[in-house]
Amino acid sequence: MKFIHRIKKIRLSQIIFGVIINVVLLPFRVFADPPYSGEGEGISSILTNPLNSSSFAELIESIAKLAAKIGIPIAALFIIYSGLLFVTARGNEKQLETAKASFTWAIIGTAILLGAWVIASAIEATVRSF
Repeated sequence: MKFIHRIKKIRLSQIIFGVIINVVLLPFRVFADPPYSGEGEGISSILTNPLNSSSFAELIESIAKLAAKIGIPIAALFIIYSGLLFVTARGNEKQLETAKASFTWAIIGTAILLGAWVIASAIEATVRSF
């Protein structure tokens, strides 16, 4: 049974690895060599930067801002959910412990999310000052 589980695990990791490699390398394979038009010159293609970042620090800050825009509503939903767990516990000690743990982890996750954004902004401002 362990052998079958190990094979399934290996196959899943191989599939995930293959998808990641193809997503990362496919644009380079497509744009690496322009196709030959038959008229003596290849069709030229220009790769443009899809990111609006001119430096690595700006890229990290924009990723952190995007994560905050997506993560803050999700964090709010988890905080509301933990409040719902408190209300539905009705004095049951086990359910209260679950609600407390849920609320604690929701607050910790929110703090990490906002802290990452603040740290990325601080690093970006420090890099710009030099």
